[in-house]
Amino acid sequence: MSKNILILSGPTHEYFDPVRFIGNASSGLMGKALAEEALARGYSIYFITGPVADSNLPNLGSAGQVFPVTSAEEMLQQAELLFPSSAITILAAAVADYAPSKKLDEKMAKSEAGLTLQLRATPDIAKTLGDTKRTDQITIGFALQTNDGKINARRKLKNKNLDGIILNTPASLGAKNGLFSFLSAESNSFDEWGCINKNECAHQIFQQVEKIIRGR
Repeated sequence: MSKNILILSGPTHEYFDPVRFIGNASSGLMGKALAEEALARGYSIYFITGPVADSNLPNLGSAGQVFPVTSAEEMLQQAELLFPSSAITILAAAVADYAPSKKLDEKMAKSEAGLTLQLRATPDIAKTLGDTKRTDQITIGFALQTNDGKINARRKLKNKNLDGIILNTPASLGAKNGLFSFLSAESNSFDEWGCINKNECAHQIFQQVEKIIRGR
């Protein structure tokens, strides 16, 4: 199997004027931990990242390349270019589910009357890639849930044609630790990892990826 890996990381920012956006608190720390684990295992890395602090970006050296993007559409476009040559793809980005239907060219003035935004759904990156996935490729996703976590993670695993999915909670956003569990496409039950730091989570994810590879 090729040693090319594609990692999607960080948030997306969906702007409705030049300075304001819809986004979330993703720090990119999970993506950084995944890239560092991949680097230690000898992978060539494509790293697509939404807007994060420079300190939360991996130092890939000659082993990879970082592709900065802003919006969900930009992330998808870059991922579609790199996905066909990637043996493994890990979709750790916290993509905004909605974007403003219209972006203003100038900063919107504040009004005491309030503000109503018309929103549209952003593209489902995991599903779009999953629909074109070859049998020799592995895709791993994340499910951040506030309720019915395991039910929703199972649904996403199937609908997005993933080989495995990591379930976590909003408490992991911007934090060094999180409560994680893993479900593979071949398993009927979750592997509970408990509260661990993101470096350990990345290690566990690659253990599962290599288990999938051995099973093929």
